[in-house]
This record gives sequence, structure tokens and C-alpha cells, in this order.
Amino acid sequence: MIAKVIVNIPSSNIDQLFDYLIPPEFCDFASVGSRVRVPFGDANRQIMGFIIELKDESTYIGDLKEIIEVVDYEPVLTKEQLAIANFIKADAICPLSRILNLMIPDALKLKTKKFLTVVNFKDLDAELIQLFEQNETILYKENFKKYDNRIAKEVKKGNIVIRYEALQTVKEKMVTKYVLNPSFTYRNFDRLKSDLQKDFLERLKDDIARTSFELMEKYDVNLAMIISLSKKGYLDKIEEKDSRIKVRNIPVEKRIRKTDNPIINQLIKSMENYEKPILYVPKDENQLLESLLQVININQKKNKNTVVIVPEILSSYKIENVIRKNTLLSVALINSQLSIGELLDYYNEIKNDSYAVIVTTAKGALLPYQNIGTYFLLDSESDNYYNDQSPRYDLHKVMEYVSNITHSHIIRVSYVPTILEYTYGLKGHLDIVEDFDKNIEVKTEIIDLKKELQIGNNSSVSIKLLKMLQINKAKGKKSLLIINNRDYSSYVICRTCGNVMKCPRCQISLQYNKKHNQLICPACSHRMSYQKNCPICNSTELKFGGIGIEQVEEDLKENLPTFKIASLVTNNFETFCNIEIDFEDGDIDILLTTSLFAKSILGKKIGLICFVNIDAMAKAADYDATYRAYSALMQARMKLIDINDATIVIQTYHPNDEYLKDFLIGDYHSYVKNELVVRKILKNEPFYYINRILVKGKYEEIFQESYNIKQSLQSTYGSKVFIMGPTYNYQYSAAQLIIKHQMNDISEYYQKIYQNYQSSNVTVIFDKYPKYI
Repeated sequence: MIAKVIVNIPSSNIDQLFDYLIPPEFCDFASVGSRVRVPFGDANRQIMGFIIELKDESTYIGDLKEIIEVVDYEPVLTKEQLAIANFIKADAICPLSRILNLMIPDALKLKTKKFLTVVNFKDLDAELIQLFEQNETILYKENFKKYDNRIAKEVKKGNIVIRYEALQTVKEKMVTKYVLNPSFTYRNFDRLKSDLQKDFLERLKDDIARTSFELMEKYDVNLAMIISLSKKGYLDKIEEKDSRIKVRNIPVEKRIRKTDNPIINQLIKSMENYEKPILYVPKDENQLLESLLQVININQKKNKNTVVIVPEILSSYKIENVIRKNTLLSVALINSQLSIGELLDYYNEIKNDSYAVIVTTAKGALLPYQNIGTYFLLDSESDNYYNDQSPRYDLHKVMEYVSNITHSHIIRVSYVPTILEYTYGLKGHLDIVEDFDKNIEVKTEIIDLKKELQIGNNSSVSIKLLKMLQINKAKGKKSLLIINNRDYSSYVICRTCGNVMKCPRCQISLQYNKKHNQLICPACSHRMSYQKNCPICNSTELKFGGIGIEQVEEDLKENLPTFKIASLVTNNFETFCNIEIDFEDGDIDILLTTSLFAKSILGKKIGLICFVNIDAMAKAADYDATYRAYSALMQARMKLIDINDATIVIQTYHPNDEYLKDFLIGDYHSYVKNELVVRKILKNEPFYYINRILVKGKYEEIFQESYNIKQSLQSTYGSKVFIMGPTYNYQYSAAQLIIKHQMNDISEYYQKIYQNYQSSNVTVIFDKYPKYI
């Protein structure tokens, strides 16, 4: 038998299947989706791969190498996952192995030890009983290969369970428990002199194994007694595997009550008559959470599970807590802050269909979920759903495909859908269920910063804002200030020669971090010490341009010395919880954060939200810039809907911009209409697809190959494509082409280009969903 194997070399662009012979001892259990160890290359180095296909014969001319080991008796990749991987490969045009690596925990990609655990000795194969030598768990050894077929059969029967432990990274967490030794206790009970010990053993007769802490809590005994009885033989001490999964609680007061909401009823009706993905636009957070809980309840009645995908870590904690505390269900929580071992435990539980609800970031979206009724994609406007590293895919499209092959629902949720997403719905590709409320009244104050300059105020904080902060505190309320720069300034410029400090890798302006006295690249995180002199002319006349959280905090402390001011610039769970509690119930008066983290702040005592520099969002070099600003403003408005006498403050140099006018009247549809006029003229989304091609390699070669690709596209499609470049992209160290077109089938031609360069000295990368260009 022949196995077609994709080798797992993440650092390589190898993207083809290799034929390997399957030795007879592996034939009975070698399956599509299993991991294998194979010899690769001239040196025959042993690497891991995945079986993608099984064949009776090979078309390869030459001697085939044999598989060294089939690591799994049961596949780690399901048929659905392999289908999803092939879909992503066709769309994103990238190596298959990189996609497969997103579908299993990191622990299964590393060098692992394999352990065999007997569940049922009674029905176990007689020869295998000898291997275990009365041990419940044993380490799999090389000389066990001759038993592989027998082991595989016992695994299928459920008599043996396989588990893996990654070397040096994942150690299984064990816990010591104590249980009564009945035969020893029966024979030696009268030898005990202590009535307390006798009474304890009497009460312990029918109990299960427990930890020393559990025994002390339940029976009111001390640790010394437990250890003493164990040493004497009255208690057996056993080691059991302890789950590494932790429950992380955050302060959530939301108790969601079911109401007869017509929009939620419409959503449920759309699910009952489901024909296409749903775009759900709730009025506020309460409506979203109520609809989420109702859908979970409906799925529960149908014995179906629910997956809730969120864009970032803090949201995952918040949503998991709300669901768990309102439903009392066991909820899985997956994000990038989990340890390798914790993620592995979740993965195993998910494969066993142990959770009715899973809350995950994009990191866990492609795990092997079982029996799913509904996928939610919360905050579907987020850029985090576009993977900007290989494989460069759009999670919206992927989850739509997943829902099709698993016969489940996919519901995109957004308070402020992107222009592309909303027009996609208007064209009939999505079923729109919306509840835009134009009558929401939240007081809004726009401060013209040009007038502040005219009166001599060069501070990041306007005089009017300072007064409003003081009034807000006097009312016993909190203030939330939003600045999308965690550092002190956006750039540093020399006043003598005009040089702007730039990243040596990306050629992007470096931000200044005053706390660490460093210049930091916002793109690649490159750091360098701030030397206080210009590297070009050596002048010390340097100016900080643009504002950041550190600068605003400094200005506030100078002008409001009695205020307690804090900043939230990290998604660390413990830090977030402490600040959240202190902001809501403690003595923090003003909290500074970014628009991303502001979404997760629950505070009911917020009386003022200020966008200190909205122009940094709205005037960014990005065709989606005004949308990002408009969306952030709408998110802030929804946060204040149920708070009396609350105000949104907007500091800007451009108070008459169209997006601000649309925000003030609360008319999303007017904003979309105005934005579409501009985008049509500029040939931007949704009227044109925008793709990027990056060519990496030797500098003298990449531009020639970029021109060749450009000419190839132009000769094939003519005026149907608009191509800009090639230019040099410092961030990616590559020549870059930007392609605008209106064709749905251009991926097929991209695929041909990709195949042509597989054996080339240059690497061609296709990015069909670039968010910042």
C-alpha cells in the first residue's frame, strides 16, 4: 500500500505530496489524517508528516522509501479538517502543511512520547497483557511495533487509550489521591488505638479516591492523620491525571433574561429557514447576549453544540464568563494565552464531544469540533479574522465553507458591519437581520483642536476636555479615554535636517516609548535605544510628533494631579481583571486604553468616553480608515446607551468630515451611501477586489520576476486588471504588486503562477485579503 504524505517543514515552501511505502505491520491502521515519521531528503532525516491519501500503486518512477512509524492509531485530522485545509489551500494559494498545523495543538507537532493506557484488562488481548506487566500505563517502545496491529484493534474496541506527551514542553499533571484499602483495614482495624482514626476509616468505607485537601474538607481531619494511615497501609495512595484546564473568572454582572424581542425572533426564524449565512446587526450588547443564549438553548434541545468565535483574547474571557454563568453549562475557552498542555487537554475533550459550548479566538477556529449546530462570528468586522501570515486566509469565507460541509448555521455578528460585508448582504449573499436604532441619544461633544492651537494650547488634552473630566468626577463617574498608540509619540523628527527616525527593517516611522526610553517599530516590533541625537546630522533638536497613551497620561497628571489615572495596554488576563475591578468599584478616575481594549470594558459608572485623537484613525493611509473611526465611535455610543447623563467627546482638527456628520445623526445607511460614492471612484472594495503579490528572494531578481508576473497578468486579462508596482515593501523584504480586479476566477491563474515558481530561486506569496497596503 502507498501513502501520499505531506511533510511538515514549516520553514520551507515545499508543497507537494510524496509517495511512501507502508510496511505490512502498519497497513491495518494507517489512515488518512494520521501522523507519520518518514525519511526525507538525501540525508534521510526523520521528520513528521501527515497521510493525505492512500493508494494501491504509485506513479513515482524510482525506489520508494518506507514509512518509519505511523504515530497514530486513530487519525489526528478528521475528514472535515482535510476538506477545510484543501479549501483554504485553493483560496489562499499556500503550502498545505502550514494549514494543517493550524488544526492541531502545538504539542502534537513536537517530538512526542506515546503512552498506552489500559481501560479494560478483562477483554484485552492476551499477548498485550504481558506487555503491561500489571501496569495500567506504559511508554510505547520501538520493539512494540510488531504488536501495532493488535494495539490498533484494542484502541478501536475501547480497551486501550492512546495519549501523547511532548518532550520537555508538556508534562502530564498528576495529583495524589487516597482511598481505603478494605482488605488491610478489615484485618488490622482493631490494632488502631485512636478512636478518631477508626471513626474516619468507618466513614470512608464507600467513598471514592480523594485528594488530601478534599478529605480534610469533607471529614474534618488533619493531614498528619491521612499520611500516617497511608504509611501504615490503611489508605492506598494513587496517582491520577489532573486536567490542566483552568476556569478563569472575571467580574461579570450580566444576568440575561429572555424577552419577546422581535429582532431576536426574526433571527431565530432565519435560522429555521436557513439558506445562506446570516449577518446579524444587534441594537446593543444586551440584545446580542440574549440572542446568543437563546440560540445555545435551542441547540441544546436538539443535542447540538455551539461554537462562538471572538476576535481577541479579552473578549473570549468575557463571553465565556457570560455564557457559563447564565447557562451553567461547561464551556471550553480557547485562546493564545493557554499553555501548550492546557490546549492539548481541550483538544482531547473537544474530540470526545465533551463541551456543549466552545468560545475561541481565531486560534481555535479550525479544531475538530463535533456535532455543531451554530457557529457565531462575533465582531465580524475585526481585522483579526484575516490571517496576515501564511496561510493568508479570510476566516469569514472559511467558516462559511465549514457550515456548508457540516450542515450547520453561520451567524456573523457586528454592531457596525464593514462596507464590504454590508454590501455583500445587500447583493443577496447574506441574510441581513438588523436593528439599527437612529433614535439612540447619547450626548456628543466635538472639540475643534485648531481653536485650541489658536489660544496657545499645545497639549494633547483640550481645555474643554479637562473641565469635562473634572465635572464627570464630581458626579462620581469614571472617564474612558481612547488613544490608538500605546507609546509616547507616533514618530520622532529632527528639527535641523528633517530626518524621521525609521525602522531599519520596515522603513516605517519608529514610535517613542518613554517608559523604556526606546524607539519601537509598530509593524515588526524592532526596538532600539533612544539616543537623543539625530543619526544623520547629530543634532539634539528632536521633536516628538503624534500622541500616544504615555503622553496623554503625562499631560493629565500635570493638569489633574489629584486624579488617579491608569492605562490598559495589555491583554494579560490578571492585569485586565485587576484594572476592570478598580475602574468599576475602586478609585481609578480616568482609564486610558486603545479602541480594541475599550470594547471589553464593562463599567456601568462610565460618564465620559473621549477619542483623544480620532484623526489618527480617520486619516490613516488606508481606504478603510473612515470606517474604522466611524465603527469605534458607534461602539462607544452603544457602551453608553443605558447610562444616564453620559457624553462622548471627540477631539479633531476636521470637525466637518462627512463620517462625523453621519455619526452625529446616527445614520449608518447614510454613511454607507456616502462611502460607496468615494470607493467607486477610487476602484476600491466592494466594487473591486484588491490583492497583493509579494516576490521574495535576491534583490536583483525579485523586480525582474515581478515585472514578468505583471506582464503575464496584463497580457491575459488586459484592461480587466489594474496593477500598481512593483515597489519595494520593506516590511516583508519583497517586491510588491497591488492588483485591482472584478473577476471571481483569478485564483486559478494565481495558482498557475504559484506552481511555475515552486522550483524557482524566488518565492511568490499571494495575499488576497491585504488589510493594510
